[in-house]
Amino acid sequence: MDQSFTRRTTLAAALAAGAAAALPSAAPAQAAEHRSPAAAPGADPTWVLPGDRAAQEGDPEADAVVDQLVRDDQMVLANQVFHDWTRNDQPVPAAAPPVLEDFLRRNSVLTAEEQAVMDRVRNGDSIKLMQGNMEAITVTEAFGGLFAALADPLLAKSVWYAKYDLVMDIGRRFSRTMNTLWDTLDGANWEPSGNAWITMAKLRLVHAAARHMGLAHGWNQARDGMPISQRLEVEELMYVGAYNVQLAAKFDFRPDPRQIDELMAVVRVGGRLLGIQDAYNPRTLEQANLVLADAAANHRARSDEGVKLARNMLDWMDRKIFPGAGAVGASMVRMMDEHVADVLEINANPAMDTPVATLAPFLYRPAYEVQQKFPLLAPIHSQMFKVASQMVAWYAVDFRDYDLQMPVR
Repeated sequence: MDQSFTRRTTLAAALAAGAAAALPSAAPAQAAEHRSPAAAPGADPTWVLPGDRAAQEGDPEADAVVDQLVRDDQMVLANQVFHDWTRNDQPVPAAAPPVLEDFLRRNSVLTAEEQAVMDRVRNGDSIKLMQGNMEAITVTEAFGGLFAALADPLLAKSVWYAKYDLVMDIGRRFSRTMNTLWDTLDGANWEPSGNAWITMAKLRLVHAAARHMGLAHGWNQARDGMPISQRLEVEELMYVGAYNVQLAAKFDFRPDPRQIDELMAVVRVGGRLLGIQDAYNPRTLEQANLVLADAAANHRARSDEGVKLARNMLDWMDRKIFPGAGAVGASMVRMMDEHVADVLEINANPAMDTPVATLAPFLYRPAYEVQQKFPLLAPIHSQMFKVASQMVAWYAVDFRDYDLQMPVR
């Protein structure tokens, strides 16, 4: 028997079963094996698990915009437009090159169906759940989703090939990632005065620019497919969404089935705004769990880029926070997902791992039950967290701007 195949299918089954234990309505363990989702009982035949074909596909519309900006030597100007464009209801700045103005104008709006989703979520219980647990969600993204992405060699290489300030200036990458997360999870940012729609439109072009950088500087497309391909886009979206919700169960963050449906609807809107093809964009938690199990079983492996980027991040914590903070961070990564830690060569440290795993859940007990009794605390808590997080983000990048910018070479 092929030991690699046995390990992969066992891991996929364990991950899907773990998701089922953490969240209602999760996929059955056997569904994580490689087969057509349409073959499973009750599966949606219009959804396709992103596989080899998706790994070869980029985002033709966004890629064409970036290619044109590069040919016209307008990338610096485009980034200035990004810097000046900060509200959903703000017109694209007049200085935008025509190709950029046209793309942003058409792709930074919600459809009527998406607006209805956001209205339903904004008036539902999910936003209060998010507002009461932003610390837990932030911690799971910082030590869960960010590091899990580096355990996929092609995601790690996509970051590495983009260069810019994403490799050595790892704090800036951390700041941008966390701010993008906060922008999209804050219900107020989906209103006209917010910035969630335009953040997604800008991030879509940042990914296109990173693809351009990789292809222009030695990326082996025949061997590795497309940088930040459709497969990788979906995987990364699930790390911000379903994966972090699974991990946050360690902090007693447990959405009910209705809240999960609302959260998945928001993630799906985000996927569309990021340029993910409809056929690949997960609609349900079951589909999200299939993506995560497939990624863990079939697309995780050690890579020099992943190990170096993980080490850069932990070293940055030592320099920026306090000596020894990197060891705490390493234990947080191991607590979130031991397999990710092993792939990234983050070694076990029992003297730190045990107290971190014991104490961390108590540090982030959800405020949700308290906020159910005192509803006014939810938006107040959210606002206080937003102010504090922005201060941390500015500190992380030495008080430089942390807005999304396209890599320029």
